[in-house]
Amino acid sequence: MAEPGVAPILEFDPDREAIIEPSSWFQPVDGMPRRAVMTWMRDAHDTLLTEYAAVELLRFELESTDSPVWRINVDDTPIAIVLAPVGAAASAVLLEALIGFGCDTVITVGSSGGLVPHLPPGTVVVPEDIIRDEGTSYHYAPAQRVVRVDPAMQDHLRTSLTAADLTQTAGSLWTTDAFFRETAARVERRVAEGAVAVDMEASALATVADFRGIRSGHAVYMADTLHGDAWDPRQLISRDTPFRTRLLQAAVVACATA
Repeated sequence: MAEPGVAPILEFDPDREAIIEPSSWFQPVDGMPRRAVMTWMRDAHDTLLTEYAAVELLRFELESTDSPVWRINVDDTPIAIVLAPVGAAASAVLLEALIGFGCDTVITVGSSGGLVPHLPPGTVVVPEDIIRDEGTSYHYAPAQRVVRVDPAMQDHLRTSLTAADLTQTAGSLWTTDAFFRETAARVERRVAEGAVAVDMEASALATVADFRGIRSGHAVYMADTLHGDAWDPRQLISRDTPFRTRLLQAAVVACATA
């Protein structure tokens, strides 16, 4: 019986067995690396495929999604790399698929909006925790404001970013489903909680990884800023391919050494 006045998203069900289990769709794949990198940076993804002479392993297909999963080798360590769909729910399904295919260590890397003026676009955020302001994670863990991130995996990312001479920071990351509802009041509230950037996937992916018992690491770079009186698209660092390629390369190295 539903509790009157309680939003359905808060009705967490602890039963670990769902009617449709990932194993019903996704089976272990021969040659699938145990380590994988998910990214939303298409330009950097395509560049790395060429640089590493990637081999296509399979295609992850849903009703409107067709995502090739590629295999590359980094110093003799096989890594799967895939371009992820935008949004928490879609990315979570892709992560479930990768786990079903045989991955147990996953790093995700993409872009975000910066929330604080002292950190300029181009700063990479390696969060200590992620604020859960999306819907998917609430089906994998009881309601709470944040999901903690594996500190060991984040340390691997920080080491790799330092080696790549990329500016980085810690702090909290805020994940939201609603790209066009990042209001000034909401930004102010999240900054008061410690958030320095906002994305659309990380808290869901970290929660799914924790539920499935795999290792996961997460990083985003600040592509633009949301802390001024108005959003300024001229600040957007979304097509700086050399920078984004260097960031993705650092994530791949971190995954290979984790």
